[in-house]
Amino acid sequence: MNRIFFYFALSGLLVLTLLASDSKLHLIHADRSVGRIENGEKIRYLVGSVEAYQDTVHMVCDRAVFYEDRNIVELIGNVLIDDTHHKLWADKIIYYSSDKRAHCSGNVRISGVNDSLFAQVFLYNFSIGDAVGKQDLFIWDKQNQVRIWGDDGTYFSKISESHISGNAVFHRYEPTGVDTLIIHSGYMSYYGSGIRRAVARDSVRIFKGTVRAVCDSATYLIDNQLVYLQINPLAWQGDSEMKSDQILFTMDSLKIKEIFLEEKAQVTTLADSASQKYNVLKGKSIQVSMADGTPERVIARRNAVSIYEIKDRNIDQGTNSASSDSIIVHFTLGEVDSISIIGGTEGTFYPADWKGEIKSEY
Repeated sequence: MNRIFFYFALSGLLVLTLLASDSKLHLIHADRSVGRIENGEKIRYLVGSVEAYQDTVHMVCDRAVFYEDRNIVELIGNVLIDDTHHKLWADKIIYYSSDKRAHCSGNVRISGVNDSLFAQVFLYNFSIGDAVGKQDLFIWDKQNQVRIWGDDGTYFSKISESHISGNAVFHRYEPTGVDTLIIHSGYMSYYGSGIRRAVARDSVRIFKGTVRAVCDSATYLIDNQLVYLQINPLAWQGDSEMKSDQILFTMDSLKIKEIFLEEKAQVTTLADSASQKYNVLKGKSIQVSMADGTPERVIARRNAVSIYEIKDRNIDQGTNSASSDSIIVHFTLGEVDSISIIGGTEGTFYPADWKGEIKSEY
């Protein structure tokens, strides 16, 4: 049978040094303190308005269990730890005073001047400010207007760097809350200092206003307001699909201004839903200029090809196929207004009842 010895019981305890060294844990207050020796180990049970500190780390909770020989304290109920740089709240924290590590569980929140973290479980190092979160992770970089969600992740506070795995979601928002860039991925790395950027990998999905896109790898450069899509990129705006080897979004105040398609570029737009006919624009590169979330001008360069359905008062007149050095498509209110064909032009008109293949030179 385990032998238990009571070695003190104090009520209304105000100040008691648990260990004499300044680098160890000191108790400031507890309504009640009971000490025991269990299996040869000294254990102190603290109940009611518990308050303690170690160096600059200050702790409060409802009750605590202190394992003196191992320099471990278990803080339970309404736990708050403050190290002057970050505040940490949790239902329960196991604090290892020898190296200032904390295992936090239950509604964990870590808050600093410029950042806040939430998760059900955190491993936090007060010496270096690093945190490993698990279960329903949320990171809020207030200074950079960034919010990140995910299953699990690691956060390095001194360099403002995060790595998230499992159902990662990245939001960059304007302070007004009107415009938001949203990126979903399997894995996400976020760098909030230096070259500020987010790098998404695995099943990437991007949403920005009327534009949505998918790829296997994407990089968002915050200061340059550029989004690079690589590895099988596809993008859509309205009834148009855009594809190429690489896609680049340029933004201003989180509004997409230009979309660049590089190498094997193609834009396909539904021309008639009833007949399932499409307008097609191809080139080695294509530049899409946007205004108010809709295309304003599309330029295909180098071996440009256009296949466009011609209508008069919504009546199908036929198909025009053209190839040239460059082709410019102008839009009014999101609809094709005119097409300019520049340099080395060749073209073919196909009547509406044409049943054969529509060809182009390129």
